[in-house]
Amino acid sequence: MSAPEEAYWTWRNIVSPLFDVAVSDTQAVASFEVEIDSYHFGPLLLGSVAATGQEFRRSPVTIARSGVDHYLVQLYCLGGYVGDAEGRTVHVGPGDLSILDLSRTLHTRAQTFQNLSLVIPRSVLEPLVRKPDGLHGLVLSGRSALGHLLATYLSTVYNAVGSLSSDDGARISNATASLVAACFGPVADAHETTTVAKRAALILTIKRYIDNNLANPSLTVDSVAREFRLSRATLGRMFEPLGGLAAFIRARRMLRCFHQITSSAHSHRSISDIAYSWGFNNETAFSRTFRGMFDMSPREARAEGALAHRTIKHLQLGANGAGQPVLAEWIQYLRI
Repeated sequence: MSAPEEAYWTWRNIVSPLFDVAVSDTQAVASFEVEIDSYHFGPLLLGSVAATGQEFRRSPVTIARSGVDHYLVQLYCLGGYVGDAEGRTVHVGPGDLSILDLSRTLHTRAQTFQNLSLVIPRSVLEPLVRKPDGLHGLVLSGRSALGHLLATYLSTVYNAVGSLSSDDGARISNATASLVAACFGPVADAHETTTVAKRAALILTIKRYIDNNLANPSLTVDSVAREFRLSRATLGRMFEPLGGLAAFIRARRMLRCFHQITSSAHSHRSISDIAYSWGFNNETAFSRTFRGMFDMSPREARAEGALAHRTIKHLQLGANGAGQPVLAEWIQYLRI
């Protein structure tokens, strides 16, 4: 295997929790190049990525496998991409910025590029905007006032972040998230009334409560309503953009199941034991729901997870892959 080929397969497996990537043909694999430089400041991650053109996909299976619940803001310094973000057509050129919700599906095609990529936890950005579920696939033109402002700011932060103290980095991370919210929110949404801010904070609190109690079989819409002293109708309206509260709870449980079924750390446990531990008490119904969500059976998912683990374990970093161990640390930091 040549150095570019090894770099491609290493890159492909390292970023697999975030994206499924592919290039056009074997010739592209044989000439593949990638360079990465990254920094962690506060709860945010900022890096520069330069790579050969490729396709990026984030499918329901990838989302479930990753356990990543963040937003990805990208400034394309060179190149760009086109694609689809759950029905929203996205076209990004040199100088433009985009934001992607990593809890949502997408399919993009990038030409050879260099970008700055900023990863923001949902818990940091979500309270700052009125409609966080509407951010996926938004693009800011680099020629617009807000686009130019944010692009200049991100470039400045990237050039300085390596020399910041941890305390300074934490403060800068707060300012960075606020500016992203102001630019993508849009601005009016980042300065909404106190009532809207409280509602967003309550939804975030309910989501955290649900995530902390997913293993409790008594977690239901009714139990959440009692815990927060809200009516079922109110909860229904709050979670309607996510398909309803019951569907949200079921999806979060199923994501945990998928993560453990495909994880080598849980390979000694039976699928039924994992399902029961996350509140599913009927194995047949669980398997049916699992297939409906991920388009594969639990056993097929376990087999794919084992194969991926063996592949990553034996891959060694090749030439043209500078910086990739740092990206691997990024991904481990992001995973739940």
